[in-house]
Amino acid sequence: MGAIAGIRCPKCGQGVTSRTDFRCAKCHCVLEVSVNIGHLTRADFDAMRKCRDRTIWRWFEFFPVTDRSSIVSLGEGDTPLIHARRLGTLLDIPNLYLKNDALLPTGSLKDRSNSVAISVAKELGFSTAAVISTGNAAASVAAYAAAAGMKSVVMVPAGTASSKIIQARAHGATVIVVQGSFDHEVAQLYRTAIDEFGWYDCLSSNPYRVGKKSYAYEFIDQLGGEAPDWVVHPTAGGAGIHFMWQGFKELAFLGCTHRLPKLVAAQSAMAAPIAVAFEKGSAEVAPVIARETIAESIQVGNPAALGWRALSAVRESNGIASACTDAEILEAQSFAAKLAGIFAEPAAAVSLAAAKKLRAAGLINRQDVVVCNVTGHGLKQPEAVRVSEDELRPISPNLIALQDRLRRRET
Repeated sequence: MGAIAGIRCPKCGQGVTSRTDFRCAKCHCVLEVSVNIGHLTRADFDAMRKCRDRTIWRWFEFFPVTDRSSIVSLGEGDTPLIHARRLGTLLDIPNLYLKNDALLPTGSLKDRSNSVAISVAKELGFSTAAVISTGNAAASVAAYAAAAGMKSVVMVPAGTASSKIIQARAHGATVIVVQGSFDHEVAQLYRTAIDEFGWYDCLSSNPYRVGKKSYAYEFIDQLGGEAPDWVVHPTAGGAGIHFMWQGFKELAFLGCTHRLPKLVAAQSAMAAPIAVAFEKGSAEVAPVIARETIAESIQVGNPAALGWRALSAVRESNGIASACTDAEILEAQSFAAKLAGIFAEPAAAVSLAAAKKLRAAGLINRQDVVVCNVTGHGLKQPEAVRVSEDELRPISPNLIALQDRLRRRET
């Protein structure tokens, strides 16, 4: 079983016994839940790799869920790790791999987090799950809450793509669109509501959202027992980088890998607090004003809960935090679609944009094995792809009209 070894504050070391306390009473830091893996061996991990269950729950012993009957799963995990040879040739990264989490049940990486988080909510007896989101987390929380028989409430900032709001609503969520910025007005209302109504908090302030540790386990499995040289991950709140690193360190402890990858926190230049802190050499992540960006899923200026943990993971891994412009992100989205056959939302393509920059700068070597996490499907934000009116205008049903349209398409 995934036996909980302890719950403590990662800053002051204060331990707690209540599983419903999410923050340290002394310093208000998000608590950290550790799982007892001391009894596991490399042979146990190899047995998990061979398990017929291909969801993240084949790694059950690494998650803070004590009873398998509490598991809420929609089939998340084991997404394809694609050797993108054509794209790698263009970028001069022959060993370029794309981890296609666009194929997760609700179309984004949030399913890894929420399968574990909602399983814990079910185990603890909560009836309503809640989250604030720019879209992907809203859809994921709503889906997993529905599967668990729970209600869900999601708050999104005004201007969020309607396709993401519709997806959450389809799963039965109460969707609240709030005027104001994600980091300020929306966050303040959400925190007040959590305290007032006793909802289960599914933000990064929830210490049980550890499902992204499964990235590490899957990479080792899919690469034949070896870790990649680099993992580039789109980053907003920092949970992905932090928990992925935790997963890799667990595998190193068990002797399942002899090396650890360098991690890259890839951000939009319009909302890059972790990249700014990395460049300054700061230990803490100071909030920035998140400006409008095409990468709306990672438009977070104040990753207060886990930003510092992600920054620490980047540094500990000898990695980098990198910020990319909207133009670079859209170029990467086009490359992924046209050369690798993967339609990524802009925020998901920021990993590829960062890899391109780092290779051009010589920080990534040509022979390195590089994994870019593609964290959300392009249909999450289809309006990011521009289609001209001319392309949509019907032609006459004859060969001359067809040839004319084809010529114009080529020019």
